[in-house]
Amino acid sequence: MKNLFLILFAISNLLCADINAQELMKYQQPKEYEMPPKLIPTARKYWVSLPKDYDEKKNSYPIVFLFDGNEAYLRNLILFDIDQLTDLGEIPPCIIVGIMQRNRALDFGPLYAVKSNPNSAKVNGDKFFDFIKQELLPELQKNYRTQNFKIGIGHSLGGLFLLNSFTKDPDFFNGIIAVSPALEMNRDSTLFSNVKKTLHSKINKQTFFCWASGTEGINEVAFRPASKVLGKLLADGPNPSFKYKYIDLPGKNHNGTPFYSMIDAFGFIFNDWNIANWYRPLFDNKVEPEIYLAERRKLMKKLYDFDKDPTEDRILANIGSQFLQQQKYQKALSYIQNALVVNPNDSDYYKELSVAFEKLKNYEAALASIKKAIDKLDKTEQEYQYFLGELQKDEKRILTAISK
Repeated sequence: MKNLFLILFAISNLLCADINAQELMKYQQPKEYEMPPKLIPTARKYWVSLPKDYDEKKNSYPIVFLFDGNEAYLRNLILFDIDQLTDLGEIPPCIIVGIMQRNRALDFGPLYAVKSNPNSAKVNGDKFFDFIKQELLPELQKNYRTQNFKIGIGHSLGGLFLLNSFTKDPDFFNGIIAVSPALEMNRDSTLFSNVKKTLHSKINKQTFFCWASGTEGINEVAFRPASKVLGKLLADGPNPSFKYKYIDLPGKNHNGTPFYSMIDAFGFIFNDWNIANWYRPLFDNKVEPEIYLAERRKLMKKLYDFDKDPTEDRILANIGSQFLQQQKYQKALSYIQNALVVNPNDSDYYKELSVAFEKLKNYEAALASIKKAIDKLDKTEQEYQYFLGELQKDEKRILTAISK
């Protein structure tokens, strides 16, 4: 029911306004860039949307690659869904990259499918994938704090491209969302054979593959049979490092399938990350914080290759808060200080740090921390005056303790 609500809410918003006219809650508006021609003989434009607080923190983030990033409805959909799901704590904050296509058939078409085109020697799906790996990704890694985890999102020919890319390098994308992939049984027999071989080989990282198809319109009628065959192929060739999910969308047409599949696809990929669910036992004091955190980190490394969580500062600060409640003030101090290394601009963290110092009777450090908390308060916050008054009460109490 919650997913249905989010889908309907997303559609209503996207029909009413352009995402650029809306205020994203958790992300910056996209900025456009261009890569000069090198591996492929044309300059390529792309846009990047960063987490809104990217410049205030030192967290590192997974990358979401959206193909057909020049299509307004796809750009709006992805930005809106990721923004909402990030705000709900169901997926981690990401770096979103939209890639603009010049000739979709050539950019996305495997060489076997486009070789009759006179330009196919210069541009084809295989070469375009090399461009992503060898040029665009290094550029992103140079300019931004990235994690190793990468998701590719493609619709129609973009879905075909992602499936073909998986067979070329199964360890590149950790997550693939192929919506209504333009698969045809006769033309793509080579691709099906390559998928089968890849599934029977060693895949070195956990890979999540999600695809969808509808039933209405000429495109879905043409592509759906091959999507069904793909499902059987995946079921017959299980690989412990490959998880998959098929989203069946009866009654939906080709252009509508992205709206109805994206939330489920992200939920499938990040089901085990879901930080909102993870916090509940921690906040209810049902677990030992350090053991609970160690178990999570081990799982996150295995599934998502995260050395540190994209919300590392919040996790550390919340572990510290639990230790404050348990009156383990020295442990609390360590975690909160580490949270501030990642995010040195959070007023609440300095407030918690002050509490830990005060409980340890280090009043000078407590006073310095509460002053920092006051300095870092967001003056545009509606309840700024209230929070300021509360912190000033803390400051007065600490000054009294110092004067004794």
